[in-house]
Amino acid sequence: MQTVAIPKHLPALLGGVLTLLAAIAQGNAAEPTLAISGLSSPLASGRPASFWLIALNPSGTPISWSFPNEIPCRLVASQNSTNVVVRLSSATLASPLTIEPGGFRRADYILPLPETLAGEVTLEFGDLPLNRILLVVVKPLPETAEAAPELPLWKKLLRDAEPQDAGDLREPGRFFKEHIFGYEPFYFIAGTESPNAKFQVSFKYRLLNESGALARKAPALTGLHLAYTQTSLWDWNSESRPFYDSSYKPEILYSWERLAGGEPTQWFRLDLQGGVQHESNGKSGADSRSLNIAYLRPTFVFGRDDYLQLTLIPRVWVYADDLADNPDLEDYRGYADLRVVLGWKRGLQVSALGRMGDEGDHGSLQFDITYPMMRVFRGSFSLYLHAQYFTGYGESLLGYRERSSMFRAGISLYR
Repeated sequence: MQTVAIPKHLPALLGGVLTLLAAIAQGNAAEPTLAISGLSSPLASGRPASFWLIALNPSGTPISWSFPNEIPCRLVASQNSTNVVVRLSSATLASPLTIEPGGFRRADYILPLPETLAGEVTLEFGDLPLNRILLVVVKPLPETAEAAPELPLWKKLLRDAEPQDAGDLREPGRFFKEHIFGYEPFYFIAGTESPNAKFQVSFKYRLLNESGALARKAPALTGLHLAYTQTSLWDWNSESRPFYDSSYKPEILYSWERLAGGEPTQWFRLDLQGGVQHESNGKSGADSRSLNIAYLRPTFVFGRDDYLQLTLIPRVWVYADDLADNPDLEDYRGYADLRVVLGWKRGLQVSALGRMGDEGDHGSLQFDITYPMMRVFRGSFSLYLHAQYFTGYGESLLGYRERSSMFRAGISLYR
């Protein structure tokens, strides 16, 4: 039998190829971009410091990721270095979380600082892809022998509800990102007939800080929001270009997200929202219009985020007052509406909003087509091209008994 000689370098070569393939596979795995926030100098030696580890998803697909319970770190001073373990302060975030495209998640961590540490100190993180951070650590002032007086219960509650990081009060950008979100479509469009221009401004504000003591003890309360929507019709054709009418809609709402489904691999998601909304046009006398409703609005999403999606958003309501300013409004507004959206989350979307009066007549339909300009100009503009066609009764609160048809086009910031 003939013996085949194996080159002595072949095993090492195969091992290198396998290592390279493993590295490529690991590099292709979806991983978030990590950042640190809230670690402000100076810090006091011997006292723990808190900070946020932020995981951002810059990709176009959802990422499933878990915050580590412990992070081995190293504190390097001019004369010595110390190994410490940074620990997750909220165990509820240890399970895998879904980070949507362009979104982020954060978790609170506690950094122990030895009493012997002082001066400029470099914080080095273990295996996490984070840059080193230069900190200034100072010795705390000696405490007086006199014991601090016992605080009343209400003061303790206020103290516990304060942000753990004073930077919360000094970073407006961080405040807006964590509390203010898009709500109803936000657009400016115009046409050729009076009233020519129509614009809508809408946002919602989350009442609780996610990292606050109350939210940690009762996470369900983070679904409580205040919201505001304003829809205005602007008549460019008339002399002095007046506003024809505006609807002002403040509300308080509670949203339950992902009651069912909603994971990256699932094709169905159910959200639910309920609230109380006031609507008026701010006018007086015969032109005054106002109403108050309590509503319930489920949202059914069919299709994954990276595929074609169909979204159904029915809403039902009851009137919470006697409609004294407009007693026949329910004949035109009815008690329900339905919005249907078909399209891609990061592409073309077509939506239709329909409503009928309480006797099945006096209906209205509004069609909206939007397309992201980010796909046209290589990401230069965070806007959408927006076209809208309305036909039926009640485009404005002032003229809810009038039938009209109008086409307008423009841009939107949120759809």
